[in-house]
Amino acid sequence: MRILASAALCSVSFFSLAAAAHAQAVPPQATPDAVAAESATGELAPNNEIIVSARRRDESVQDVPSTVNVVTAAQVEKLNLRNFTEISSVVPGLQLTAVSSFNNSATVRGIAFEPTASGNNPSIEFYLNDAPIASGFLFQSTFDFGQFELQRGPQGTLRGRASPSGSIAVTTRRPDLSEPGVVLNGTVTNLRAHKLDGAFNIPIIKDVLAVRIAGVIDNNRGNFVSTIKEQSDPNFNQRAFGRVEGIRGSVRFEPTEWATINFMAQKLHSETHRLTQVVSNSLFVTGAPQTGQLIRPFDRLGIEDVGPYDRQDLQVYVGNVDIRFAGQRLSYVGSYSKQSLGNLGPQDPGDFFAPPRIATTGRAFVDPPGFAPVCANEASILTVAPNTGSYYQCTTSLAKRKAHELRLASDARIGGIFDYVVGLFYDHNNNPSDLTSETPLVIQTSAAPNYVVAAVSPTAIQRRGTSTEKSAFGNVVAHLLDDKLELSGGLRYIDYRNQNTLALASAPSFALNIASRDAQQIHKTIYTGSIKYKITPDIMVYALTGSSFRPGPRVVGDFSRGPLGTGQTALEQQYTILPAETSKSYEIGAKTSFLNGRGRLNISAYHQTFKNYPFRGPPVFYLNYSIAGGVLTPAVSTFNFVSAVPVTVNGVEGEASFQIMDRWSLGVNASYADGKIKGGTIACTDLNGDGRPDLNPATPSLAQLQAAVGAGNALSQCTGINRRSAQSPKFSANIQSEFGFDITSSMDGFVRGLYAFNGKTVNDPDNVFDNVGSYGLLNLYAGIRDKDGAWEITLFGKNILRERQILNVGGTQLSTTYRQLTPPTFRVPVTNSFVSEYRDISVTAPREFGVNLRVAFGSH
Repeated sequence: MRILASAALCSVSFFSLAAAAHAQAVPPQATPDAVAAESATGELAPNNEIIVSARRRDESVQDVPSTVNVVTAAQVEKLNLRNFTEISSVVPGLQLTAVSSFNNSATVRGIAFEPTASGNNPSIEFYLNDAPIASGFLFQSTFDFGQFELQRGPQGTLRGRASPSGSIAVTTRRPDLSEPGVVLNGTVTNLRAHKLDGAFNIPIIKDVLAVRIAGVIDNNRGNFVSTIKEQSDPNFNQRAFGRVEGIRGSVRFEPTEWATINFMAQKLHSETHRLTQVVSNSLFVTGAPQTGQLIRPFDRLGIEDVGPYDRQDLQVYVGNVDIRFAGQRLSYVGSYSKQSLGNLGPQDPGDFFAPPRIATTGRAFVDPPGFAPVCANEASILTVAPNTGSYYQCTTSLAKRKAHELRLASDARIGGIFDYVVGLFYDHNNNPSDLTSETPLVIQTSAAPNYVVAAVSPTAIQRRGTSTEKSAFGNVVAHLLDDKLELSGGLRYIDYRNQNTLALASAPSFALNIASRDAQQIHKTIYTGSIKYKITPDIMVYALTGSSFRPGPRVVGDFSRGPLGTGQTALEQQYTILPAETSKSYEIGAKTSFLNGRGRLNISAYHQTFKNYPFRGPPVFYLNYSIAGGVLTPAVSTFNFVSAVPVTVNGVEGEASFQIMDRWSLGVNASYADGKIKGGTIACTDLNGDGRPDLNPATPSLAQLQAAVGAGNALSQCTGINRRSAQSPKFSANIQSEFGFDITSSMDGFVRGLYAFNGKTVNDPDNVFDNVGSYGLLNLYAGIRDKDGAWEITLFGKNILRERQILNVGGTQLSTTYRQLTPPTFRVPVTNSFVSEYRDISVTAPREFGVNLRVAFGSH
C-alpha cells in the first residue's frame, strides 16, 4: 500500500516532465517550461522533436523501428543526475553500477556486462561522441552533457563493434559557432556532497570556428559508510569519499557548407575510498554468536581498518569529420584513450589483523622489479591508526586504445528509394595489468590466541593482453509505398584476434614464470533486418531480427599456481578461458501518437537466445595455491568464476506520455525482462557432493574443500542449472512530471517529480538471505527560474520517503585466510581461516536534501 500510495501521490500532485526515459517528443505547442528536446549533439531540434542517430542519420526517435531510450541534457540538469549511474533511475530496465576502477557493471534486457567477466568484449558497447570507449570513461561525474542514447538489442551493422544486448552512446555539448556563452552549475547537499561544473563557449570566427571549455569538481561521501573503529579511537580518520576533477576542450570547425570537423579532448582524475558495509550475522542466523558490536542493516558501518581505494586518470581524444558531396556523406571517427588505474584491495575482510588478537603488526610493502611503484605510494595516501593491520592487494593498469571508423552514406535517397551506409572499422586494445599481493605470516604466541606478524610475503602477478578487431559493414534501407513501408538489412564481417599471457612470481627473486598463454583468431559475420509500416502518419508497427557475437573473455582474478605450481588446473581454465558467444534476437513493436502529438504510446516485445553467455556467478570456494615462505601451499579462497551457459531472454518494454496542459505533462515508462539460464554447467560450491550449489555454505576447512573438489581439481562444478541470468529486478518502471506556473512577468515557478519503482528479485538463488522486495524511490524538486533561461534555483530531495531496502547480503560470513608458521621449524606455513561475526551488505542510499543553482549567459 505504501508503494501504491506513493505512486498515486507522485502522479497526481507533481507531474510534468515531458520527455520520459523512453525517448519521446515534446508537442510543438509546449511552452518553455517543458523539457527541451535535443539532437544527438545537444542542440535544439526542429519542432522540439527528440532526434537520435541510432541509424547513422539524424531522425525522430518515433521513426526508428527499434527501442531507443534517450536522456537529454535538460533531464540531467532538471533531475540533478550528478553521476552517470543515476541515469538508470530514468531508464527502466537499465542498471548501472560503479563497483571499482576495474569494474563498472551495466545490465539491460536481463543481460549483465561486467568488465571483470567480459573484459574488452562487453554485452553493451559504450560510445563517446561516436567513438567506442571503455565504460570507465563514462561512469563518472556528468558535466556539460549532450545526450544519452540506449539502443536495445543486437548492434553492429551500423556502428562500431558488435554487441548483443545494446549500445550506450553519449555525446558532449559541442561549441556554438555564432554566440559566446557561459554556464555555471553548482549543487550542495546535506550529505556533504558538493559539485561545481560549467563551460564557456567562444566563437573564434563567427559561423566558422568555435571553442568550448568545460570542467567539473565533484566531492561526496562515497557509499556513506564509516568504520566502528572511529567510535573507539578518535585518531582513526578512515572515511568513505569520492572525488572527481575533470576538464574538457572541444573545437568545432565548419570552413564550408560541405565540411564539418569536431575535436574533443578530455582529462579526468577520480579517487574513491569505500568501506565495506557489514551487518551482524546473528540478525540472519538464529542462535549465531554475537560477542562483538551488534551492527544493524542501516547503521552504515564497516569493520575494516582501510577499505578499497581506487584512483583513475583518464585521457581521451575524439575527432569527427563529415564531408558532403554529390548527395553522399563521408564520415571519419578517430579516437585514442588511455586509462591509468590503481586499486588497493585490503586483504583482511574479517578484521583478523587487529589488536588484541594481533599483538604487533609489521608492514613492508615491496614493489617487484619492473612493476610500477604505485602500490607503496598509494598505501601512504590512506593514513591508518597505529598498530592496525594493513595488508593489500595492489592492482595497477595502463590501458591504451585506439579506434578508427570510416563510413560512406547517402545524404539524399538514391532513386528516391534507397539509403545506405557502408564502412570499415579498426579497434586495437592494449590492456596490461600488474598485481602485487601481500601475504602476512603469523606466529602464535604462548598467550593464545594472540599472534604476531613475523613476515610479509609479496606475490607479483603480471598480465598482458592485446586485442585487435578489423571489420567491414553495410546497411541498406528501402522506402516504399510513399514512405509507408520500409525494409532494412545489414551485415558486418569481423576479423578478431587477441593474445593473453599471465606470469607469476614470488619474493625474494621475483622471477616471472609464465602461468598461462593463449590466443584467439575468429572470423564471424552478423546480420540485422527490419520491416516497418506506417498504418497512419501517427501509427507505426515494426518487426526486426538480428544476430550478434562476442569473443570469449579471459577472466582475471584467479591467480592460483595450481597443485603443481605451474598454473591453473584444466577445470579452472574452463571457467576463466571461455569460448565465443553467439546470439539471435527477435523484436516486434508499435509507436503511436495521438491528439495532434499531445500523447504518445510505444510498446515492444522481444525474444533473444544466447549460446556461451559468460555468466558471472556468486563467489565459489576453491583451492588457491600460492607461495608463502618459499613453500607452495593451498588455501581456501573465493572467486566469482565465469561460466559459458545457454540463456533465453523474453521481455516487454513500453512508454506512455501525455501533455495534460501546456505546462503540465506526465510520462510513464516500464520494462520487464526475464533472462534465464537453461540447462547450464556452472562453477559452484558443492561441499555435500549432490551436484547442486550449496545454500549459504559456511567457510570450509582446507581438508573439507580438498575432499569436495577431488584430486587434481581446484573447484566443483554443477550441471543442469536453471536460474536467472542477472540479479536486476525483472520489472522496473518510473513516472516523471513537471508543473510550471507564472510568478512574475519574467520569472516562473515549478515543481517536478520522479518516482522510480523496482520490482522484487532473487539476487543469488544460493543465498537465502538476499532476496529483495519491491520498492520505490521518490525524488521531488521545486524552484524558480528566469523565463529566458538565464538562471534557475532548485531545492530538491532524493528518496523523500526514506525508503530503506536491503539490496544484497553476503552469502557467507566475512573471513580472512592467513598462514601460520608452526613450531618446531617455523618453516612450513599452515593455512587457517578466521571467520568473523559479520556479512557484507548493501542498502538503498540515504535521504538527501540539496540546492542547485544554474546560471547561463549567451549560448548554453
